[in-house]
Amino acid sequence: MSAVVEVENTSSGEVTVEARTFGWAQHSGKDQLSPTRGVIVIPQVFRLKSGAKQLLRLGMLRKPDPLNELPYRLLIEEIPPPPSAEVKGLRVALRISIPVFLRPPVEAKEKVHAELRQENNQQVRVVFSNTGNASAALSNLSISAQQSPKQSVASHSGVIYLLPGQQRELLLQATRLPVDQPILIQAQSPSGPVTLHAVLGSQ
Repeated sequence: MSAVVEVENTSSGEVTVEARTFGWAQHSGKDQLSPTRGVIVIPQVFRLKSGAKQLLRLGMLRKPDPLNELPYRLLIEEIPPPPSAEVKGLRVALRISIPVFLRPPVEAKEKVHAELRQENNQQVRVVFSNTGNASAALSNLSISAQQSPKQSVASHSGVIYLLPGQQRELLLQATRLPVDQPILIQAQSPSGPVTLHAVLGSQ
């Protein structure tokens, strides 16, 4: 199995780039990356002139798991040149992390559940769990009372990745919601809109 990623240099100068692959796991809601030989990338180091493009080829060296999706990350980093005497200030190097998934031979699907806890008058904690065999990616998250689905009381614009069998917590600024009444959690995912239902409980 293989895949291709295209990298383009949109800066005004030549850059040196390094590409590496990592195994991806989540423990206690934190992402952890470890070196892997399950997925390789070619080339690993290359130079790009301004406006030039480079194709990266990803190769899978291991067989898919028979039941669960296997998560990896492709890390693409700019290697900055040694600073010269003429350059003043801080130079920031480009760093991009791309998720890579090796699907099992059976159907792979995420199954996301959510619990809510009111932390105080201004914050709510959302606990997501994924009991499926595929990763979930939730974006443009909004929370509202079920009777008023368009009146969001809390939101999160970033992407939340939830690997199979894992939990993640999110602490959001929110007005107080009614306890023991249905709460609506809406988000977007690569497979389409996601709607979750939960009941708010006190911590």
